Amino acid sequence: MRAGDGRGRHTTTARELVPLGEGAVVMDTPGLRGFALWDAEDGLSEVFGDIEALFPDCRFRDCAHDREPGCAVQAAIGSGLLEERRWLSYRKMEHELASLHRRQSVAEQRRRTSHRPTRDAAAMRKDYRNRFADDR
Repeated sequence: MRAGDGRGRHTTTARELVPLGEGAVVMDTPGLRGFALWDAEDGLSEVFGDIEALFPDCRFRDCAHDREPGCAVQAAIGSGLLEERRWLSYRKMEHELASLHRRQSVAEQRRRTSHRPTRDAAAMRKDYRNRFADDR
């Protein structure tokens, strides 16, 4: 136990869900710094299906939904059919998923190549031994 605060090295934390009005919930998680999305692509389509339904109506198939002429998303925002705040939330989630995929692919690449130096060194030792074994 520490003399300063009377706590031990390991402190038990309690998690709590606090319901708010209109279906919102706050998660109190002491000691947890943040959350990361993990495999949430289906959830993105489910939650923002109304936005994704606008994509085929865009003039260009590769529309970035930013400033292109004939963009159905920008038209929906302009007409009030789609709230800009909701569109920005979609873009933020899309960006976070792309970032997650990049991190996952880097981690996968590291896993695949992490043992390569060991295998290469073992092959070099074997070649070295075989080279001098012929001289005996």
